[in-house]
Amino acid sequence: MTRERPFLNPEEKRSFVDAIAAQHGQRLRRFLMARVRNAADASDLVQEVYLRLLRVEDHETIRMPEAYVIALANHVLYQYRLRVSRTLEPAELEEALANSETLAENDPETQSTTRQRLEEVQKALHELSPKARAAMILHWRDGLTVDEVGERLGTSRHMVKKHLARALLACRQRLDSGE
Repeated sequence: MTRERPFLNPEEKRSFVDAIAAQHGQRLRRFLMARVRNAADASDLVQEVYLRLLRVEDHETIRMPEAYVIALANHVLYQYRLRVSRTLEPAELEEALANSETLAENDPETQSTTRQRLEEVQKALHELSPKARAAMILHWRDGLTVDEVGERLGTSRHMVKKHLARALLACRQRLDSGE
C-alpha cells in the first residue's frame, strides 16, 4: 500500500528552494555561466531552475539534491539552446557578411573589427565537431542545401539541421563573448 503525501504548501516549497539555493546556488551559477558565457542569460536560467524546483511536489524523493539541480539545469539549458537556435535567421548572417565587405573597404576601424569578428567565428568553427563544422561550411560557404549537405556527409536532414543549429549557436556565443 502506498502512502499518500499531502501537497507541499507554498511556504514549504519556498524554504526547500531557499535551502537548495544556499547549498548549491554558486555551483549552479558557475555551471550555467560556463555554458552560456553571458551573465544575464545565466541568471535567467538559474531563475528558471528555481522555478522548476518550486513545482516539485515531493522534495523528499530527491536523494541527491546537487545532482538533481544539475540535471534540471542541463534540461533548462537544452531548452534555452533550442530557443536560441530557432531565433537565428540565416538571412541575417548573409546580410551582415555582405554589409561587412562593403563597409570594410572604406573604414580602417571597421576593417579591424570585421577581421576580429571573423577570427572569432573561425575559432568557434574549430571548436565544433568535424561534422558540424563541415555542415556549416558546406551550407554557408558552398551554398549547398540541407539535403545536399546530408548526402555529402552521409547523414539525415534532421542531423544536418542539428549540426547547423549547433554551429550557428557556437558562432553567436563566441561573437557575443568577444564584444
